[in-house]
Amino acid sequence: MPSWNIHIAQTEALFEEPAAVAHIVRDRNAFLFGSLVPDIYVGYMVPAVTHPIAYRITHFATPAHIPKPREHEFWDTYVASHATRLGIGAQATTAGGDEQTICASSLKLEQDFVSRTHYPARYVDAAPPVVQSCAQDDELGEEGLDRSLFDFVLGVWSHLVADNLWNTRVNEFLDAHGGKPSEQFRIKKQGDFDAFGKTLRIDWVPRPTPRLLATAARFPQYAIDEQTTLLAIGVAHETVRTNHAPAEPYQYRLLTSGFFSQTFTESVELTNRLLKERLSATHVDTPAGA
Repeated sequence: MPSWNIHIAQTEALFEEPAAVAHIVRDRNAFLFGSLVPDIYVGYMVPAVTHPIAYRITHFATPAHIPKPREHEFWDTYVASHATRLGIGAQATTAGGDEQTICASSLKLEQDFVSRTHYPARYVDAAPPVVQSCAQDDELGEEGLDRSLFDFVLGVWSHLVADNLWNTRVNEFLDAHGGKPSEQFRIKKQGDFDAFGKTLRIDWVPRPTPRLLATAARFPQYAIDEQTTLLAIGVAHETVRTNHAPAEPYQYRLLTSGFFSQTFTESVELTNRLLKERLSATHVDTPAGA
């Protein structure tokens, strides 16, 4: 199962190329946080979750040794109707809009800001620190929040797409090598995933803005309260801050480096392709006055 460092890395990769996700999403902060949401209320990643929600619910998955989230069901239930209501169609996957992008946070910029603020004499270029902010963060109008909620839900869907693909490929690997699910298999698999995740260079973390808090509270599958949102952001921040490869190369115990690099790339490509295909098939009402 991909951990948060892998989900964050895949989210960053989705915005590195001019494809469907990068063209569609306006609120990258909401999308990034959404890409972590299915794991929050399961209860293992985020502390102090007092009312856990079963994995089969948060991930739309039938219980199994290696479950495959029904991402298409989530799309049909939450994404398609929202796209129709907002008038988001296939044309939006090939041309970015005029709206200003709402950014996620960069750990590098955060650290640079603090260092330049505390120790300005150390920086010979005398450049002012970069303060991370986005003009639209405090514009909490109904229309803007609804658009951020769409990006949030799209981020959740991207998590389910990734989990479905990764788990499918693990199952195929197991079948090809004559293995079967077991406790030893689970330990080796998770160790390999943890090691791969540590090799990824990640920088983005969600920003705890009023806009994100309001958006999370409106998540249609289940509301995410402010305390849980802030705790989850803290876990994401720590995940990025501590994500460093070990000094000694890791020897994969079950999977292979080729398996990880290929599936990572495939997951990013699949997310972009499915988004474009499904918005092409989604009926979009013509906005009033158009």
